[in-house]
Amino acid sequence: MNINKINGIECNCGRTHQIPIDEIIIGEKVINELDNILRKYTNASKFYLIVDKNTKKVVGHRIKKIILDNDWKIEEILLEEKKENDHVEPDTDALFKILSSVDTNGYLLACGSGTINDLTAFAADKMNMPYSIITTAPSMDGYASSVSSITVNGVKQTYNINPPELIIADLELLSEAPWKMIQSGLGDLLGKISSLLEWKLGKVLFDEYFCSKAFLLIKNTLDNLMENSDEIKNREEKGIKILTEGLINSGIAMMMVESSRPASGTEHHISHFFDMYSEIYQKPVPPHGIKVGIALNISTYFYLKLLNSKFDDFTFDHNKLKRKKNIKRFYLDKSSTIINLLDKRWEHELLTKAELLNKEEEIKDNIRDFEKYLNNVSFILKKFNFFQREDVQNLNFDWLNKAVNYSFELRFRYTISTLLNQLGVLDKWGNEAIDNLENEIKIRERKL
Repeated sequence: MNINKINGIECNCGRTHQIPIDEIIIGEKVINELDNILRKYTNASKFYLIVDKNTKKVVGHRIKKIILDNDWKIEEILLEEKKENDHVEPDTDALFKILSSVDTNGYLLACGSGTINDLTAFAADKMNMPYSIITTAPSMDGYASSVSSITVNGVKQTYNINPPELIIADLELLSEAPWKMIQSGLGDLLGKISSLLEWKLGKVLFDEYFCSKAFLLIKNTLDNLMENSDEIKNREEKGIKILTEGLINSGIAMMMVESSRPASGTEHHISHFFDMYSEIYQKPVPPHGIKVGIALNISTYFYLKLLNSKFDDFTFDHNKLKRKKNIKRFYLDKSSTIINLLDKRWEHELLTKAELLNKEEEIKDNIRDFEKYLNNVSFILKKFNFFQREDVQNLNFDWLNKAVNYSFELRFRYTISTLLNQLGVLDKWGNEAIDNLENEIKIRERKL
C-alpha cells in the first residue's frame, strides 16, 4: 500500500498528516520473505515474539524458525487466555507480562490480531521500542492505529501510542483465518457506516474538526465492501485483500486525524459497554467486531428514523441531574469516572431547538448520502450469518437495552445516541430498534 500520498502532505483540512509507518506489505506468501523484510528495516539482533496459543500454532512457529535460521536471537512471550472466556484479554495482567519480559535493546514482533496488537503497541510505546505486527486475521481495524485499547479497572480505555513500523499481511494466511474472525472484521468495517455519519453530525452541529480525505478513505472502503461482499464471504484473495486494506485504511484515517472519530461512534460505544459489563460480571460477550455489527443494526435504525422525522416535533430535555442518576445506576463502580466526563462535556454539547432546526436539511442530506449503505446493513449481516451465531442468539438483551440507552456516556463524543437522549426519544427508539433486532435473530434461529 502506498502511504506516501498521505504522509507529510499538507491537507485541505489545514493539517499536515503524519503516517509514521515505514511500509504496509500485503500479498500472498509474504511470510516467506520475512527475513529480507526485517533485514531491510532493522539491525536488531534479538526479537521478542508475542503470541497466544492459537497464533503460535498457526504461524508463530514458522516465524521463530525464520528468526533462528538467520542467526538472530528470539524470545517467545506466550500470552495466556482467561479461563472464563477462553481468549486473551487486553488488560493490565497481560500487559505486565510483556513489560516484565522485555529488554529495551530488542525488537518487538506482534503475531496476532486485535488484543495482541493493542498490548504490544502499548508496551512498545511505554518502553520506547520499535515493533511490527504480523497479522493473522482480518478481524479488526487497529493494525495501523495510533491508539491502543486497554482494559483498566474494568473499563476499556483508549491510549495514544506509536503505530508499528511494519504491517505484514500474508493473504494466504488471512484467508485461512477462522470464519468468526472474518465475520468480526466485516462487522468492524461495516460499522464505519455509523461512525462516519456520527463524524458528520459532530461537524454539522458543533463545527468539529473534519478531514474530507480521511472521510473518503473510509467511505471508498465501504463502496469496495458492498461491491465485493461475495468475494469476502467466499474467502477469495481479492475479497480478503479488500477487507484487510479496508481495515488498515480505517486505522490510517484515525492516524491522520489523531483521533478515533472517523471509525468509532454509537456502534463502538455499545460494544465497549458490553465489554465493561463482561468485566464486572465475569461473563463472556461476542468478539468486538460482532458486537459492532449488531450495534450497527441499532444505529442504522436510528438514522433511518431520524431521516423520516420532522425535527419541529422534537423537544429538548437537557437534564444533567437525570443523567448523573442514570450513570450512578448503570455504571456502578465506574460511575465517578463517567460523571467527571459528563461535567467536562456538558457545556460543549448543549444544543437549542433553533440550532437543530437550522441544521435539519444538512443532517438529512448527510443521511441520504449514506442511505444505500444503511439499507444494506441487515442484508450484509444476514449474508455473513451474524444472526445465526450462537453468541448472538444468546445475547444478553438486558445488557443490550442498557448499552443502547446509556453507552453514549462512555466518551466525550457527540453521536446520534447523544442527540436522541437530549430529545427524550432514545428509550422509545431504542426499544423499537432492539425489538427489530430480536425479531431478526429469532427468524434466523427458526431457519437453522
